[in-house]
Amino acid sequence: MSRLDLPAVTADLTTVAGLPEGDLGALARAVRAQADRQAIADLGVLYARAVDDHDVDSVVAMYTADGVFERRGVAATGRAEIRAAYVASFDTYRTMLHTPHPGVVQLHGDGTASGWSHGHAELATRSTLVLASFRYEDDYRRVDGRWLFAKRSITFMYAVPADELATSFGSVERMRWPRTAPEPADYPESAPTWETYRA
Repeated sequence: MSRLDLPAVTADLTTVAGLPEGDLGALARAVRAQADRQAIADLGVLYARAVDDHDVDSVVAMYTADGVFERRGVAATGRAEIRAAYVASFDTYRTMLHTPHPGVVQLHGDGTASGWSHGHAELATRSTLVLASFRYEDDYRRVDGRWLFAKRSITFMYAVPADELATSFGSVERMRWPRTAPEPADYPESAPTWETYRA
């Protein structure tokens, strides 16, 4: 998925351009676009609830038949692989709480869309509470009138045991899953703008 042109998306969301008085066709398209954006936003919230409920059937049904779930560059493709990826996660975390935050969606006008969103999670293993902050980069496709994930990619700003957040947040090595060596976080240090503000 290509990166979103955030200024253009923002203008698209906040400008009612090209709607001359009496142009019902343009108004209908604008209403449809808003309805599509709301349906995609709802998909993200329903996804978080289904994951927290360990409702694997609902999670898998939110993907297209050829959908992809990608976690830090490792892809599960198709519903069987996607199901296996979520089952492994559910087996690891006894209790999960995902809190989605608002995102941005760009409609492409052909039954597809792309967007990104972010969120936080608390993830309890048998012995540790892990706190995480993440971003989703998504591709969406409308299938039989319903918006689904064609691809959902997750990256992390941090994932650390709760008692290590204060001491690890200022470090680049903010990926500290239990029983693994610390690793650099996926962002924001990797952003091309990270150091350019000094120029």
